Order: sequence, then structure tokens, then C-alpha cells
Amino acid sequence: MAQREAESLRRELDRVGGRRGPCFSEDLKRRATAWIATQRAAGVTVAAIAQELGLAPGTVLKWSAQSKSVRALVPVEVIGERSSERSVSVVAPSGFRVEGLSLLEAAALLRALQ
Repeated sequence: MAQREAESLRRELDRVGGRRGPCFSEDLKRRATAWIATQRAAGVTVAAIAQELGLAPGTVLKWSAQSKSVRALVPVEVIGERSSERSVSVVAPSGFRVEGLSLLEAAALLRALQ
């Protein structure tokens, strides 16, 4: 079904001449944008989509950006640092090993060894 829609979109997009400025009908652009969003969600590259539809990659990027759903802020819970629960090991290429450090201690050790 996706292939059939791509072929239909390609034929309609090819009928538009000039391609400068807002030359595509809103309905055609809406359908193409929906198809592009589906393909992008499936992991298809912008270059492959552009080739399939006969569009410039920049147009595909622009249209796919327009199809993004409205973004909303979501609540975030910040959890305090638990450096005492974790331990970091620093191992040098020569085999020198320091274990049981906090992340801050490991960072300080690496800065001192530079």
C-alpha cells in the first residue's frame, strides 16, 4: 500500500511544473507530508524518500518538520546525585588500576594525570 501511495504521489508531484514558490496544492502537500512522516518513522532516509517522490531532500526535510506533532512540556522528576552508591574504576593502558572512586573523584584523578 505504501508503494502504491508513493507512486500516486510521485505522479501528482510530477504534474506540477515550475516548482518555485508555493506550487503544490494543500491537499497534495498534506498527503505527501503524511506519507513522508510514515516513512521517516519506519527509518527510511530523507535521500530515499526524496528519490521516491522526485523531490529535493530539502523539501522532504521541510515537509517532515511541518508534520511533527505539537510538542508539549512534560513534568520531569529530578533525582539527587547518588555518587555514594556507585563506584568507578580507572584503568590505565599500562594496567594501573584504581577502584571504588566516586564519579567526581575519578574526574579529579584523570585531570591530575593529564
